[in-house]
Amino acid sequence: MMGEIVEYSILLLILITLFLFWKLFQKNIEISKINQLIIDMQHQHKELIKKAEIEARKDSTSRQRSTIKGQITETLAPWSMTVVNSVKELNFLGNPIDFVGFNGLDGEGEVDIKFIEVKDGKSRLNKNQRRVRDAVLEKRIEWVEVRIKEIEIEEKIVH
Repeated sequence: MMGEIVEYSILLLILITLFLFWKLFQKNIEISKINQLIIDMQHQHKELIKKAEIEARKDSTSRQRSTIKGQITETLAPWSMTVVNSVKELNFLGNPIDFVGFNGLDGEGEVDIKFIEVKDGKSRLNKNQRRVRDAVLEKRIEWVEVRIKEIEIEEKIVH
């Protein structure tokens, strides 16, 4: 009888050990799956970063080209404009708008003042350019004359 109890105890101990190994094996498989998911996510993340970097470089190059093209256009535009009689009637501002034109300034008659923004292709006015455009269209324009009455200069020689 004592021998049977020992045999059952050993058998029970073996079964419990096998059960624990089986559970441990299952956990190991779960951990391996989780590790593989993490590795896959890391690879996907790296690929997304590479793609984003490539796109950012393309976008940067495109913007640089657009900027250079715009600068060339601004340089050449005055020579082909018909809103003024000659290039001499244009004054370059650059910011917030490109030119102020004084159509008729070369002659003796009336002068028309024109605010000119040179754009290329699909480029649009920025916020400040739209604000200036709106001020012109709404005739919120004034003539301001500033006079300097006296300039006083003091010289002091120090030895």
